[in-house]
Amino acid sequence: MHKFKASISNRNIAINLLQKEQKTYRVLHDNPLWTELQPMLIEADRHVLLHHDTDDMKEALAEEYLSFNRGIIAEAVKVRPKAPEKKSTTEKIDSILIHPIFGIPIFLFFMWGLFQLTFEIGSIPMDWIDAFFVWFGEIVGGTIANDEIRSLIVDGVIAGVGAVVLFVPNIVILFVGIALLESTGYMSRVAFLLDGFFHKFGLHGQSFIPLVSGFGCSIPAYMSARILKNDRDRLLTLFVIGFMSCGARLPVYVLFTGAFFAPEMAGNVLFGIYILGAMIGLIAAKILKLTAFKGIDEPFVMEMPKYRLPSVKLIWHTVVTKTMMYMKKAGTFIAAASMLVWFLSTYPKNCSLDELFGAKIEAAVTEEEKKSFENQLAEAQLSQSFLGQIGHAIEPAFAPLGFDWKMAVALQTGLAAKEVVVSTMGVLYSLGSDMTEEDSSLLKTIGAQIPFASAVAFIVVIMTYLPCLAASVVFTREAGGIKYFGYLFIFTTIVAYSLAFVAYHVALWLS
Repeated sequence: MHKFKASISNRNIAINLLQKEQKTYRVLHDNPLWTELQPMLIEADRHVLLHHDTDDMKEALAEEYLSFNRGIIAEAVKVRPKAPEKKSTTEKIDSILIHPIFGIPIFLFFMWGLFQLTFEIGSIPMDWIDAFFVWFGEIVGGTIANDEIRSLIVDGVIAGVGAVVLFVPNIVILFVGIALLESTGYMSRVAFLLDGFFHKFGLHGQSFIPLVSGFGCSIPAYMSARILKNDRDRLLTLFVIGFMSCGARLPVYVLFTGAFFAPEMAGNVLFGIYILGAMIGLIAAKILKLTAFKGIDEPFVMEMPKYRLPSVKLIWHTVVTKTMMYMKKAGTFIAAASMLVWFLSTYPKNCSLDELFGAKIEAAVTEEEKKSFENQLAEAQLSQSFLGQIGHAIEPAFAPLGFDWKMAVALQTGLAAKEVVVSTMGVLYSLGSDMTEEDSSLLKTIGAQIPFASAVAFIVVIMTYLPCLAASVVFTREAGGIKYFGYLFIFTTIVAYSLAFVAYHVALWLS
């Protein structure tokens, strides 16, 4: 953008700046580019301090070189048995955690425990948050006289944003767990452990880092694929990252697992969804490796950092930063999307329907009969709205998967951001619900209105279809052109539809 030219690469310039190299500083300090570089350098120094407990770049780099050397030794050196020597603490821990037989089961156990905590502990404040937004909607609604504006604020913004904020505790627990595993040095060893396993599926061992990053957010995961030097390996990894379920998909998973499974089972189902998504990604990688990305596997050396106690400051910084990004998205983008969904689901108004059901409601004898007619009116108005017209137009394409038009619409809004799927359902399924006030939560409404087989197929589509708009833009940039986005769209659509079709009919048969 700034057309800055230098005799060395941008990477070397960045390293020189971090190392406080005077000549590079002098050249850039007098350039207009410095106004943008300086805050980035300050943030980079903070990042180094958090991750290495020192702001001395020479010391931090020396630690990285040592980690890289440990990786080379672990990969290439075999030591003949000698007289027993006293093992270091790191070697003792490694003999268990990266054991060739027990290492992977231990890793899977840690991940299972993380998802159990994500559901069990995360579900505790959900009722409180749900009750707060119901109360808040009633308070705000009571101050607005105009029916249209009240519906926009209460049924659109508050219902949509509330449906997303409801899952913040689950998101926080997931981020804390991943940050703990990374800050202790364990994640690097898992990459070493899975190197041989990954090669069986055509992936480079170093692909593990962007793939694990994909469990948090696909955007940094796509960017971290730059560590792969071979273009073929990098492209293959980019195509597979989307199958790793990002944090934005977690609210959808928690919503459906909570609606269809008992609390003691929901954590196991959540873990199974994540593992299944990862396995689908590995199988997809193998297919792509045998077809589009043929080539010889390259050797892999993984850095092995020393074990350290988790840094509270580092974990706090990581979790707060990611959670605030999530909340910012909920308060801005998702609020706007909820307003759009409300508008499309409310207009155009059909006066003849109001007159028809208005007469029936007035003639109703009991409260139950009156409530039934009100729900029928809401359903009829929703069905003939702009959103209903769009939904009915695309419904035939999704009928083989067991989706009604509301589910089909929610999937389309998920192309913008996966959290919008939940907020869209919060707007659509809260209208015309037969639930009582005590059972009015979205979770119970979903369980009552969506068949189990359709829910299974819906989860499979969420798990495998195109990532959000922002992630798709980053993918296109990192892959090297719009044609790769076209390939990704076609590939993920075929995979999602095919697997969802199979899942729906299997679940239908079993149930």
